[in-house]
Parts: sequence; C-alpha cells; structure tokens
Amino acid sequence: MLKKYINIIILLFIAANALANPDGSYGDLLLLGRTKKTVSSLQGDSIMNKVIEYADKYRTAVNQYEAEIYIKGKTEILKRNALMRFAHHLFPVDRKNKDMIFEMVSHSKFNAPNNYQHNFKALYGNSIPNGAKQQEVLAFLNLNVYSPTIYNEGIIMPVAREAFKFYNFNLESIEIADNLKIYKIRFMPKLWSQKLICGDLYITDKDWRIDKIDVNGRFSFAEFNLVMTFGRDYRHFILPQKADLFLRYHVLGNAIASSYHTSFKYNAVEWVEEDYESKKYKPLDLTGYYRLSSDTIPIISDSSYWNKKRDIPLTKEEAIKYEKKNIAVLQKSDTGNIQKYLKITEKLTNTINLDYKTTRLKYSGILNPFQLGYSGRNGITYRQQVRFSKTFKRDRQLRFHPEIGFVFKRKELFFKFGGDWEYLPEKRGALSLSLGNTNQGYSSKIMEEINEQLKDSAFNFDNLDLEYFKHYYVELKNQIELFNGFQLTTGVSYHRRVPTRKSAIDPGDGVTEIINENYHDFIPTIGFSYTPRQYYWMDGYRKEYLYSYYPTISLEFGQSIPGVWKSSGNYGRIEADIHQSIYLGLSRRFNYHISGGMYTNQKSTYFADYRYFTRHNFPESWGGDDFGGVFHQLRSVWFNASDKYVQGHLMYESPFMLIQLFKPEATKHIISERFYLSQLWMPIKPSYTEIGYGFGNHIFNVAAFVGFDKLKYDGIGFKFAFELFQ
Repeated sequence: MLKKYINIIILLFIAANALANPDGSYGDLLLLGRTKKTVSSLQGDSIMNKVIEYADKYRTAVNQYEAEIYIKGKTEILKRNALMRFAHHLFPVDRKNKDMIFEMVSHSKFNAPNNYQHNFKALYGNSIPNGAKQQEVLAFLNLNVYSPTIYNEGIIMPVAREAFKFYNFNLESIEIADNLKIYKIRFMPKLWSQKLICGDLYITDKDWRIDKIDVNGRFSFAEFNLVMTFGRDYRHFILPQKADLFLRYHVLGNAIASSYHTSFKYNAVEWVEEDYESKKYKPLDLTGYYRLSSDTIPIISDSSYWNKKRDIPLTKEEAIKYEKKNIAVLQKSDTGNIQKYLKITEKLTNTINLDYKTTRLKYSGILNPFQLGYSGRNGITYRQQVRFSKTFKRDRQLRFHPEIGFVFKRKELFFKFGGDWEYLPEKRGALSLSLGNTNQGYSSKIMEEINEQLKDSAFNFDNLDLEYFKHYYVELKNQIELFNGFQLTTGVSYHRRVPTRKSAIDPGDGVTEIINENYHDFIPTIGFSYTPRQYYWMDGYRKEYLYSYYPTISLEFGQSIPGVWKSSGNYGRIEADIHQSIYLGLSRRFNYHISGGMYTNQKSTYFADYRYFTRHNFPESWGGDDFGGVFHQLRSVWFNASDKYVQGHLMYESPFMLIQLFKPEATKHIISERFYLSQLWMPIKPSYTEIGYGFGNHIFNVAAFVGFDKLKYDGIGFKFAFELFQ
C-alpha cells in the first residue's frame, strides 16, 4: 500500500514539473524510476503544447501560391462480386479495369483561407481516369495540416486547441537531420471514431513546425494512410513537398485499393505578415474550390515528357502495367444472362445518373431501398424523384423535378410536378412553376367549432370526427437577388380544396353545407430573405451561396383576392422566420429556427396553411434543415388549428455525446450525434414541447422524439432516413 502511494506522489511530481518545464527538460526526474511510457507521454504533451500554440500562426501564414503538381495513381480491384456494379455510386472506381495506372500534371493555385484551383495540363496511363477518379486524390491532398479540422470538418486534427481531450501523445524518438532536431510524436485517439486519426507527427525543435505527418484514418467508405513531408528551406518551410496516399475501400463485399504518389514544384509563394483571420472583412467571393475539366485534358504519351516530370522513376511492375492498355469492357464472367439480369436490377434498384454534354438526368430507381423512410406519425414512407436539367449559354438552365411519394400509415399519395427556368444565374434569378397536393386540412369554420369544444376539459380530436379537405395547388414564383444576400420573391398561387367525403348529416344542418362545399383561393405573395455578409462562389456564371456568420431573416406577405377563378377567399397571411447555423469548432454545430405567423383581415372562410409551420411527410437528410427544424410528434390536426403561432427549434450537433458513455465501441461507426429541443405556442395550445436525440453516419440517420403537452407526456416516436445516395 505504501509503495502505491509513493508511486502516485512521484507521478504527480513529474506532472507538476512538466507544466513548469514546457521545453521538455526533466533533468534528474528520469532518475526517479518512472517507466519510459510515462515520461514519453509527459514529454509528448509538453511538445504538443508548443505545436498547438504555433499552429494558429502557421495555419494562416500563406496567402497564396502556385505550383506544378505531379500525380501518379494506381488502383487495383482486390475482391469483386456482382454488387461491384453498384460500387461506383459510393466511391471512385473504374469497375471495367482491374488494374489501373496513370499519371497527371496539374497547374494548381491556392488562395487563403481554403480555396484550391486545379487545372490539369497532361494525362496518360493504361486507362484514362474519369473526373471522379481525378478528384479522389485532390480531395485528400487539399488540406492544411495546421487547421483544427480537415475534410469539411470530417476529422479533428491533433493540432486543435482541444486536442488533449481526444488524443494521447507520446515522444517516441529524437532524430537529427540537416542539423535539425526532430521529435517523433505518436498520437492515438482516446476513443475510436471516424472523426479521429492516429499516427506520427515529426516536429522540428524550437520553431515547432510539422516536418512530416504519417496518419491513418477512415473517411466516408475509405480507410486511408497519408504520408506528407514538408519543405525545410525558408521559402517553403510549411508547404508540402511530397505526399503518398493509400486508400482501401470495403463496401458490399468488394475490396478496392488505390495509391497515389505526389510531388510539388512551387512557382510562386506569397506570405502574409498579419493573421489572415484577424482581418475585419474578408472577400465574400470564394470562387475556385476546384476547377477540373477531364474532357479538355491533353493525353500525352511522350515518354521523355513524363521522365522530366517524375521525381522518382517507374518501377518494373509499373512499366509492365503501362504497356498493357486495358479495353473498357467487362470481364467474361460478367457476360450472358447474369449481365442482363444485373443491368435490369441496377436500373430498378439504384439511382441512375445520365450525363450527355449539357443535359443531365437523375432518377432514384423504382425499387431503390434508399428511398424508404420511417417516422412514428407517418409509418413507412416511400418516394420517387426525377431530376432533369438542360444547360444553355451563360449557364442558363431549364430544370424539371417531379416527385411522388406514398405514406403507408395514412394511405395517402403525394405528388409534385415542378420546373424552373434559371434566366439570370449570376443574380440567382429563377422563374418556377409547380403543381401538386399537400396534407389534408380543415377550414376556419371547423376551427371555430374546435375552439368551442376546447372549453370542455374532456376535449378529444378523435371524438370530434373532423371532416378534412384534399388540397391541390399550382404556384408560379419568381426569385431574384437584388444585392448580395438579399433576395426578393414574388409569386401567385391558386388553391382548390375538395372534401374527402360527403357528410351524411341532414341537409338542413348548416355544417353540412360547409363541409360539402369546394373552396378556391387566389393568393399573390411577396417575400424577402436577407443574410448579411453571405459568402458565395461563382460556378461559371452561376452564383451559389456557401455560408455566413450571420442569421438569415425571412418575411412573407400573402393576400387572398376573391372573385378570381371562383376564388372566395378574402384574408391576409403574414409570416416571419429567422434561422442560423453556428459553427462551434471541432465538428460541433448549433442551429436555431424561430418563426411565427398569423392570418389577418379574416373576412371569409380560410384554411390555416402556413409556409414555415407545416407537416413534413418524408424524412430528409441531415444535410438539410428539415430533419431537425420541424415537429415530429405533433398530430397533423394541430397544424390547421389556429390563426396564429410562434415556434422555436434548437439543435446541437457533436461527434461525441452519449454513445461514448454507454457504448464506446460504437463510436467508430457513428459520425455525429444530435440533441433537439422544440417549442410551440398557439392560442388553443399554449405549450407543446418536443425533445429529441439522434445519431447518424454516411449511410443513415435515426432519431427519437418525445412530445409534452403542457409538460405532460404526450407520446414518443422514431424517425429514420437513409443518407446514402441523397
């Protein structure tokens, strides 16, 4: 027992000394008999404290550069089965060639903080890689090793300020090279997750920069190993010089291995004297993340050209592969009846993408299981979608996007046929026409009856036996940007509502006359949406919004006009919404939605049909806001039950929350977890609350929601949606 306490005291003494000596000099402490692992861990922490301190400066040290990048790529199909036909939808692979080798030369530019442009100048190989294959290596090489996260916040780096929460560090060795003392730091995640990596950092003494990084991790469907070395001379001391990337995919019983060797030759480098992040205003135009054009890359077969570009010669094995020009045909085992069957199966069960020059077609596949969804209120849902687009001069585009879906629990069929003519893409100018149906609802006359019934404490919607109306609509809308971040939307819509069933009540009853009547509404609308300091990029002539550090504020007015095409409605509608997604660092995010609306000048019968407060029938991807910005357990009758409402939705997202506490081994399969909190106020329902929790990855997301009516338990439900192919 005494020995145990002595060891604890010694360990605390070493830790205190480590904090007091950040340079890693421990002197006679090594004589205290501690194990090498403990000392190396303390030394590793001390060195990494310096690295993290300097990382903020190095991360923004380069303003821009131009470089010639040489890339040699190899891909081998290690294991394949009949499902290989679906693999190309999940990752870049040429399923027709078992062994591929190719070389590329790119003239590349970087502009701070995170803009990369790649213009390929030459290409050659035993098979020509497609555009997806060309981008594969660039997706992994376009990173700043001093950033807290990489790959669109997909991975937390060991140089992040909070890295000690996620990683253990050990000093493995000290090397001397080119008169530089280099520390080899081994870092390992405290919890296995796709958000974390493991490997070695090679750190130079005194300036605490990364000389080399050797990391292993998993991103999307790939296990990867990246080894990158950096320049040592003062002109390129934090820029990559060489990189070797190895990828291995295991999907659907198939195994594919890809490797890339890359070298960089810099033509120009511009450094910044001040911290880029400290500038008060950064340019909002972030055009130029990637620029790839596989159709225009010259194919150069001159061996002398490639000998000059290679930093290392081809191996004998690579040279032999070069001589074997693969023909883009399937192997014999894929022919005959099996081939025909698989082609038919693929068309029925998988997403189909067809591109020809300026025309693009995408179809979800009639038996595609990834179009299935589930929610507690709706049960199983299934949806079919078609996307067709035709591009004209100056990137003007004509688009059609019909969709149809079925809600099995309610036995309702929903459809929407929509089209857009983007006539001014540089100003986001688009004219849209859509027609379809939405959720069944009931009129304000029935709403008045509900308000009377609510005075009875024993009120129950089921006892009321509401008469619903089917809702069909057509809407013409124009949207255009008046100035950056500010969009004006004008439109006109026509609504027809038909009773779902004729009432058997005595014809003399006034209610019967109301229920059996069809209603028509003609509603012009005008709306504004503004996001301050909206960052964007130009894809040719087309302007695409990226992000902003400020909220988006929206306001919409609608006024029903009687006497137009049998329209009898005479009322107004006002709605406002504010929402924002706030990045908290290290793959954490906080979202909020606050909106409210009301009907004004109620001179006629109307249907409470709000823009921001409505029932969603089909589960959406986490990539959109719908999965967390709506009520999931609230019964559909309440969405039409009031002439005014106020709602609020909060969502917090983080890679590490509950799962690491209860099932740590599952964290390697989960990318993100979410907490939801939603609150609703209506005059007839003063307090309704929903609390939810969900988790997901690249394949699916799932969540559970609990409802509370005036803080009393009101039910629980689940929601499931596929992320794959969305």
